[in-house]
Amino acid sequence: MKRTLTLLAALLLAPPAWVCAADPAPIALRDLPLLFADDSGIAASTGVVRAVHIAQRRDAPVIEPERPWEGARVYVYGSVYADATGTPLRLWYMAAPDYVLYATSQDGVNWLKPSLGLLPYKDSAENNIVHRIHSPSVLLDTREPDPAKRYKMLGAKSGTYHAAYSADGLHWTRYATNPVLKYSDTITLSQHPVTGEYLAYHKCPAKIRDFGRRVVWLSRSRDFQQWSEPELVFAPDEQDDAWASGPQQRTEVYNMSVYPHAAGFIGLPTMFRVTAARRPKSELTPNQSPDDGPIDVQLATSVDGRAWQRTQPRVNVIPRGAPGSYDGGAILGVTSTCVHVGDKTWVYYTGLTTTHGGPMPPKRLSIGRAEWRRHGFVSLDAAGRGRVETKPLRLASPSLIVNADASRGNLRVALLETDGRAIPGFALEECEPLSTDATRWTARWKSEAKAPTDRPVQIVLEMTNCRLFSLATEPSK
Repeated sequence: MKRTLTLLAALLLAPPAWVCAADPAPIALRDLPLLFADDSGIAASTGVVRAVHIAQRRDAPVIEPERPWEGARVYVYGSVYADATGTPLRLWYMAAPDYVLYATSQDGVNWLKPSLGLLPYKDSAENNIVHRIHSPSVLLDTREPDPAKRYKMLGAKSGTYHAAYSADGLHWTRYATNPVLKYSDTITLSQHPVTGEYLAYHKCPAKIRDFGRRVVWLSRSRDFQQWSEPELVFAPDEQDDAWASGPQQRTEVYNMSVYPHAAGFIGLPTMFRVTAARRPKSELTPNQSPDDGPIDVQLATSVDGRAWQRTQPRVNVIPRGAPGSYDGGAILGVTSTCVHVGDKTWVYYTGLTTTHGGPMPPKRLSIGRAEWRRHGFVSLDAAGRGRVETKPLRLASPSLIVNADASRGNLRVALLETDGRAIPGFALEECEPLSTDATRWTARWKSEAKAPTDRPVQIVLEMTNCRLFSLATEPSK
């Protein structure tokens, strides 16, 4: 009996099959790039070091609260998408109390808030309100066979999480089964790039080292209706608390947006340094939070979306502005998706003029934009000569797209069979080298042969004084 219970417990606690595969399938290089934020896609490397890159911030917000239904607060508890050409951009964002708002833009800076006539605010529907829910995370599900459910949304409502679907992202219908998850706060959606499984990263408190804290939990689903029991996946560790000196001071995780790539995931957790907690109401103004402190965005990586590693050093990848600026006090959260437009990657975020618990006014919330080079969160850098060999990759097209800065050196590419044998016509010596800074350079060889797509291959990149950011195939996204 004891052995049976042990086996049952092991089955119940076992991770999904895509985590436990004894002989993992080749990495599909298809519609997502292979990033080098960790070793999830790397078989071997020499002479390279990993560098985390800090975004450029804009001096002014791109969206401010200006309409009556936006009040003094707009948030990107929401998502952003671009079409195949990069524009127009479509953004779902939020205003208190729990209005889901919609905007479009051609350049990602100037946003149109259209009058949609869908939901009333006071006596008029001439507004850009599309739904009513807190922390609306929108997923554009390209695998969904039913066009009526191409867009999916999760958000918080009445103490629980609720699900909705839409054909166009504007007209939303609640799923038959609601609520779908317990608790109620921030939530972000992602999707597993191999299985298509839906991943919901949501905030729920847990006791960590004697404090009840905000931390991130994960629930999974295959039909958007039945969700797994939440599991704690991201919490502050002792290093996060090293700064604390007062009795109630600690670090919490406000939320985390998760972006898949070909071999895994990167996460942007917002780390909340709680300098003052549970202040009495007598000390607070209306709508002022009892917990105070700055919030910063860091970076984490995962192979499976469940077990997360921190990058070193733990830098704030989206810098806050100067004190008093629109994002000088805290960055409350980032969009659940990022967009790649031209040579840039953009992430939108909620900026606060004060720390989390500042009084309103002067506390004001608006939306800013963080900018990296395309897929530029992390690079592998070779100061002299370096070499990177990938795990087996299955290319969706014969065009291999390299994102690297070789302006002070060079980069060459070779293709190998998965057993290490050279593929004729694809040797390093036959590659036409890259010697410029390029986000989408197509590797070419003197043989003019096309890279194989009928079987997995390993890619070797030899670099001198070069930074490597990503690999992709056409169409590159």
